[in-house]
Formats: sequence, C-alpha cells, structure tokens
Amino acid sequence: MRKDCNRLLLIYNLLVSHLLRAGAIAGILLNTALSAQSASSAQTRQPASADTSHVVCSEKPSASRTVRTEVYASPDGHHRAYAEVEARALSAAQKGQSGPSCVNNSRLFIATDNNNFQIAFLQEASDSETGNALRIVDWSADSRRLLLELAQWSYDSPGVTNTPIIFDARHGVFQHFDLNHALSKQFGVECSLQVRVSGFASDGKIALETQPLSPEEEEVLALPTCAKKKAYWLLSPSSETLAALPDAAKASHNAKIERADK
Repeated sequence: MRKDCNRLLLIYNLLVSHLLRAGAIAGILLNTALSAQSASSAQTRQPASADTSHVVCSEKPSASRTVRTEVYASPDGHHRAYAEVEARALSAAQKGQSGPSCVNNSRLFIATDNNNFQIAFLQEASDSETGNALRIVDWSADSRRLLLELAQWSYDSPGVTNTPIIFDARHGVFQHFDLNHALSKQFGVECSLQVRVSGFASDGKIALETQPLSPEEEEVLALPTCAKKKAYWLLSPSSETLAALPDAAKASHNAKIERADK
C-alpha cells in the first residue's frame, strides 16, 4: 500500500513539474508575442522622424506616410516647435477617374514654456496643389521669430514652389511672402525661380538660394525663369524686397535641436 502511495506521489510530482514548466514556457512565448505586437503597434502609430521638405506617398503599393521633424527649441528655451507632414494615399473610389492618388496635409505644432504642444498652422491640399510640405529652418537669435519653408506642388505636374513663412511667437501671427512679386519687382518682368530658404542672416534678413526654372516648370507656371544660373539673395521681412548677393550669405543656426519623442 505504501509503495502504491509513493508511486502515485511520484507521478503527481512529475505531472506538476511538467505543467509548471509548460506554463513558464507559454508565459515567455506570450510575453514575447505581446512585446513584438506592442513594438509593431508603436512603429505604426509613431510618425517617422526625417526630412519634411518633400514628403510623398510610398509606392508599390501606394501607402500613406507621416513624417515629422525633430523639435526645434528657441535659443531662450521658452518656445519649442516641430512640423508634421502627412501624405495620404487615396483608394480608387476616393480619387475617381482623374483625381490624384496622394494628397498632403502639413501641420506646425508650438509649445511655450512647459505647456503642451498645440497646432499653430495647417496647410491642406487644394485642387491645384495636392502636395505640400513644411520644413522648419531656424529660430531667430532673439527667439521671437520661427522661419519656415512651405513647399507646394501638384502630383500631376512637375515643379515645386517654395515659400518662406515667419511665425512671430510674441504675437502668435504668421507672415507670408509673395516671392513671385518680389522677383518680378527685382527683374522688372513677371518671372519666377526655384527657391530654397537657407536661414536667418546676421542682420535678421532671410537668406535665399535660387535656381533657374526648367522648361517644364516654365510651362506649368506660365512664367519664364528670371535668371539662367544659381543666385543668392537677402529678403527683407519688413519691406519684402530682395537684395542680390555675390555669394551665399552665412546663415546662422540658432535653434537647439531635441529628439522628436520629447
């Protein structure tokens, strides 16, 4: 009788041991699966941190993308900003027979002191300009102004129009510049150029670099190119006039760059 009890107790202990071991293995596998799923979900939810100067939908197959900049803190530390560009892929039903396959929305977020980020600027797609992107260039040395570059284009046509924008953090207002008007005034004829915003010069003016338009861009814009070679300029925010430079202006770098997840 005692031998039978001992045998039963041994079998019971072996079964319990196997069950505990199986449970531990299952727990490890479950935790691993949950961690992988959580990481995958986080990658799906969190926008990629990269260059936002020109964001388009992924190809083959077409898929939406959201890209955001790093956080740009003003020199005095009171203001922080980041931009986010969403390129949204449209289904066949959404775009119809001749509509775009991708449309963009660009947003600027601003936080002051320890407050949460709030959306301060939104650029949506339009019928004529289905693509857009927003690039943060720099804060001014006095921490008052944030310089941005807004890019706009049509997915069905060549060429991108870049425009400088200034956000006044003191008053919470934006200043938009009509570069085609400034260029036409400078050259005495209606014309245009490819523009890249370089940053703030030491005197607070906006440093620009221009390139001639391609023949395709001239046709789309219905404007001739203003010049046939690269050129450098200073744009006055107060008068919105251009001054030509023999060489590239030395742009300052005032912003403190922080990781995008801050």
